Amino acid sequence: MTDARENLLRDLLQKIATEQQYENPDIETAAIPTTGANFTSQLFHASLKSAGKADINVFAKVAVVNETMREQLGSNTIFEIEPHFYGKLAKAYKEIEDKHNVPEEFRLVVPKFYGHSGEYLKEVLVLQDLSKDGFVTYDRLKSVDWDYASKAVEELAKLHALSIAYQKEYPEDFEEDKKVLRRAKMDESSPMVEMFKQMIGQVIQMVREENRPKIMKFLTGSFDMQGFMEFYSPKKRPVIVHSDYRQSNLMHKIDEDGKLQVIIVDYQTLHPGSACLDLLYFIFTGSDGAFRAQYYDQLLNHYFENLTAALKRLDLDPEEAFPRSVFDEEMKEMLPFGLLIASMMLPLVTVELAELTKSGMAFENKSLEAMTDMLSVVNALCSQRFNEVVDDYVKWGVL
Repeated sequence: MTDARENLLRDLLQKIATEQQYENPDIETAAIPTTGANFTSQLFHASLKSAGKADINVFAKVAVVNETMREQLGSNTIFEIEPHFYGKLAKAYKEIEDKHNVPEEFRLVVPKFYGHSGEYLKEVLVLQDLSKDGFVTYDRLKSVDWDYASKAVEELAKLHALSIAYQKEYPEDFEEDKKVLRRAKMDESSPMVEMFKQMIGQVIQMVREENRPKIMKFLTGSFDMQGFMEFYSPKKRPVIVHSDYRQSNLMHKIDEDGKLQVIIVDYQTLHPGSACLDLLYFIFTGSDGAFRAQYYDQLLNHYFENLTAALKRLDLDPEEAFPRSVFDEEMKEMLPFGLLIASMMLPLVTVELAELTKSGMAFENKSLEAMTDMLSVVNALCSQRFNEVVDDYVKWGVL
């Protein structure tokens, strides 16, 4: 299967080479071993070389999710959304930044998009290889620190502010975009729901005894799938959310001047929703109890301060576009989402590399069963991190 995917990639790279006027190109490709960052695509590094031309280094995704898995997931949109972002939204966001003369240092940095193939079951996406420019992903097994987390929410604020400006300046386009930027529909009969229930059952068992009845009631009684999906719906101030905002979908490096630079990647789950969804997702999949005890409120304030500044740079009135009262109201309403997403995502975030590479190959999505079995393996780190989340929610009175 890897050979077939590599051939799909090479076909697209040949087309890109022609577009870039690279004659008789030397095309090199290398599969990237899975590290738990991606379960829907086989990842590749590749390069295009031609005499008298600078090398083009790219990062590519080739879809691995087959028809059975797509049916179980209830959606094929993840392979439509990312090309839509790079092909349309990113360009519109840049036009908005140009129109409002946003200084370069405050602009959203987006990887260069070289092209894609949208053929069903054979989707390929080719982007700039940020690793060749010194960017790396944060260790998913470590809690974020303040320097990294503060910079990550600064980038998130830019992304959200641009989506608000986009809705105002291109309202008809935004309405049309919503046909592509949509979440998969799930109900109680969905195989995905069964997977979540099995994973949640494992998570409940690792909660300390004094808190287990509380978390059991919360996870099995308070919210059904319809209630869970409601968290993904737009609230009073809709933004286009990333919806998978965690360390594995961010790349960072230290610039020559010593400043940390963070770039958002993996835009395959964009949809209109609450800004608080991305914030809570980032915090409760990427931080430990010690970080939240010191920085939780500070990080929320830092995000909102940067959102306000970003809106002003786009000549929007923050009090009209996104007042603090609305943000606080949405955060209060959305707060349970942090606990729910931690219960579902921490097993994935903390999964041991050995569990991912047992077969010696990248994860092959033949069905949800294999994925469920793998992610139901709870380790000590997952147990520690989730118990710390539960402790926070007990302290905050949610449990």
